[in-house]
Amino acid sequence: MSLMRKYFIVSAFIARGVVLLALGWTGLPSGRAADTASPTTSPVYDYAEPKLLTGTLYAIGSERKTVLYTFRRTATRSGSSVHVERQFLGTNGMVAAMEKVLYESNQLVSYEMQDFSARVSGAIHIEPDPENPARSDIFISYAHGLNPPKGRARTLPPDTVIDDTLYPFMLAHWDDLMQGKIVKFHFVSLEWERTFEFELVKTGESLSNGQPVVQLTMKPTSLFIARLVKPLVFTVEQNGPHRLRSYVGRTTPRIQKGKSWKYLDAETVFHYPNKPPNTGGASNLIIR
Repeated sequence: MSLMRKYFIVSAFIARGVVLLALGWTGLPSGRAADTASPTTSPVYDYAEPKLLTGTLYAIGSERKTVLYTFRRTATRSGSSVHVERQFLGTNGMVAAMEKVLYESNQLVSYEMQDFSARVSGAIHIEPDPENPARSDIFISYAHGLNPPKGRARTLPPDTVIDDTLYPFMLAHWDDLMQGKIVKFHFVSLEWERTFEFELVKTGESLSNGQPVVQLTMKPTSLFIARLVKPLVFTVEQNGPHRLRSYVGRTTPRIQKGKSWKYLDAETVFHYPNKPPNTGGASNLIIR
């Protein structure tokens, strides 16, 4: 592939939004950690808990003074189904963007995104491969407007992670990450309608309000793409239940600049009750 062709693909990838998806596994994903033995079985994560999680999105560099959006995640269980709704509200209180996630028997079935301000939308559906029941197909679609098509079938790559399940993925590989090992996974670009490989690694330790925290950095495995895609940095409590305090990087809603709507990198800070949730940690998170 020519250098110009590579540049075109990467430029289009950056210009288009990306959404992280966790798909096609029962319980937590296995992941692939560099220089590690086969991962052990992890407990099933309950996507219905907590029933409510909130957060605030701040302008990067504003010292958490410039609020851009607030975040609200609600989850309800009906039998073996869990319905998740994730809302991003503007400073006027109106819903700017919304994501809906459906889990069935702890497996992702569908994801839908609508940005009401930018008037764009995307969707992912997971279905069994009709020719090979051992595999699943992923359908990715994107549209200008609020009703995306279904998209065409692709084979679901292993260890594919989304925003609503990145935190459980971190917990599943906590020991590997604390040992400095690299954990690799795939994520989906809605607009590009394909997956890209990323890696997660521990990059620092510090204190936050007197509590030890660690920094985990997510970045592309491709050196070429890494030159153009900013890493995401997560701050997580070092001690149990390892709640995610905040992260810096791409998020779902866009931001208006002039007459157009641009992709948004922000500092997202999550709010927890004084008593940690009984799931053992923070709920599912948002990254783009």
